[in-house]
Amino acid sequence: MTAHVLLLNADYTPIKIIGWERAITMLLDHKVALVEHYVDRVIRTTTRAFEFPAVVALKKYARNATAVKFSRANVLARDGYTCQYCLTRPRTPTGRPDLEELTIEHIVPRAQAHESMFRGRQVPTVTLPWNGKTVPVTCWENVVAACIDCNLSKRDRTPKEAGMKLRKYPTKPNVMDVVMMSFLRMTIPEEWRLYLPDGSKWADYWDGELES
Repeated sequence: MTAHVLLLNADYTPIKIIGWERAITMLLDHKVALVEHYVDRVIRTTTRAFEFPAVVALKKYARNATAVKFSRANVLARDGYTCQYCLTRPRTPTGRPDLEELTIEHIVPRAQAHESMFRGRQVPTVTLPWNGKTVPVTCWENVVAACIDCNLSKRDRTPKEAGMKLRKYPTKPNVMDVVMMSFLRMTIPEEWRLYLPDGSKWADYWDGELES
């Protein structure tokens, strides 16, 4: 039985998943409208009873309502919990992704980074070999999910130097990708299904930003 609530923008496009406590607060503050509730579930206080919200929608449209957080978990989710070199997908006995068996691997290693100005500040940067773009050494475009064995084999080398094949070039997820990453982490309540876009390549979405 989920305690999560689907938050929609004012145009009824999904934004994110929130806790029921936040949903109730937003309802009381008149920031959202109740769209769907969970049947036969109520939230009781000493003086009132509320329908248990399942889907709520903002009353005012929010632009760029969901930021794409750069985090270890989001990188693993973006890559489908699959090693981007050998395509191994480690799983726990229950079938969930085994996060302990996956690492975040720098395609162009830190050892080959050089200090340079990037967006007005001095940071370690690398040049991506497939497009010649200069980026911070730790960013969406220079990190991928890798199993422990591939990470140890590659060491402080590029894939070409290590004789390894990168299965695809990494990119930064867009806002809808992030939303779908959160949806597909969990069993979707029937009350949400009408409001979800069809299909996604993403598997999960968690918080916790990485230091770039």
